[in-house]
Amino acid sequence: MSQTWSTWPTPCHDLYAGSRFSGTQSNGMRSYIVTVSLKYVDMGVPELCGHFTICGLTSDLPKLTTFFDAQIVGMGPHSFITNQWDASIDTDRTHWNFFAAFRPYRNRFDGSEFTYRLKMSDRYVFMRWKERFVVPNYKLSRINGASYEGFYYVCYDREEGSITGYYYHKDSDHYQCLKLTHTRQTSFSHFELA
Repeated sequence: MSQTWSTWPTPCHDLYAGSRFSGTQSNGMRSYIVTVSLKYVDMGVPELCGHFTICGLTSDLPKLTTFFDAQIVGMGPHSFITNQWDASIDTDRTHWNFFAAFRPYRNRFDGSEFTYRLKMSDRYVFMRWKERFVVPNYKLSRINGASYEGFYYVCYDREEGSITGYYYHKDSDHYQCLKLTHTRQTSFSHFELA
């Protein structure tokens, strides 16, 4: 019987509901404190979503939290090619190439014969994170000094417990880099009874 992501033992990775990552987002001139809290993860579906909190980005909202969901590359219909959010093949190539783990695929990811499938044994999990709305005010559509109209190209390193990401939006500062590490917890944030 082959093991699927949804039966992958939790101690093997840090992508689970209640997991937290912390670190920074920087654009070369400024750096901001970031915390990511995963709210729901089911790699068998695949689904992953959570809250993204950034501090000090705007004076209007010193602590800005958004809800995001993820496209997990190599699972379901998701490939390295974005095909949305104003991202072209060249945009994809530029941003995925920031990750050393992507290099084996860089010359073939956009070929018609290339299919990438994520395996449980893979060290790296490639994703796109798309912020959807502000928490708790989901009706707030514009924020002075901030944008969540773009998305993040993300690489999660299972061995290191780290996440690296690069934000893309056609009108934003280019190469905003996200660096996060898993925050070890000493207690359970929630539990489920079956």
